[in-house]
Formats: sequence, structure tokens, C-alpha cells
Amino acid sequence: MEPRESLKGIKRDEESCVLEFGDNSRFRVEYLAIRSRCQCAKCKPRQVNEQRRLELEQEVARLRMEKPRVTQVGRYGLQFEWPSGCSSGIYSFSHLRKVADESGLELST
Repeated sequence: MEPRESLKGIKRDEESCVLEFGDNSRFRVEYLAIRSRCQCAKCKPRQVNEQRRLELEQEVARLRMEKPRVTQVGRYGLQFEWPSGCSSGIYSFSHLRKVADESGLELST
């Protein structure tokens, strides 16, 4: 059995994606949720407390949210290339699992 946080697959739509993890759980996650939790050096400090995180989320929500390009980074993460905004963050599989648990819609298997 693969670790719970390992990413087995990603299916992308225009406004969201379905992430399938090592424990066979699947989540539909909006790109807004992923983008507003970027871990790059510019965005991560803006998530240190609830107020700053909400401000970042509102700022990202005002951007035109388009389907990003996705590139796998090694065996541990994905890089999303957002047409508008930051594209330097690497989203580890464990971070994506956390975002899915907090903001995603769990799908039946």
C-alpha cells in the first residue's frame, strides 16, 4: 500500500481537479484553494495567521482563475503554472493532501 500522502493521479477540469492519493481517497479541489495555499517564498509568509491568509485568498479570488499547466517535480510534488500570478511554488504531495483534507470534496471510490 502506498503512503496516504502519495499522489497516484490528477485529473484536471477548467476550475478544479481531482486528486487521487495513495490510500485510494479522491478529492475534488478548486484551483482557488490550491493557488491560495502556495508555498513559495513570496506567498507562504502571507499565510502566517488567519487574517493574512484570508487577505491572500481574497486577492487570489479577484484574479482570473484559469486552468494551470502542471508539471511533476521528482517523486514528491507538483508545480502549477498559473496564467495569472505566482508560478514558482512547489506543492508537495503531503501539502496537496492537507489542502484536499481541508478544502476538497471527498469523492466516493
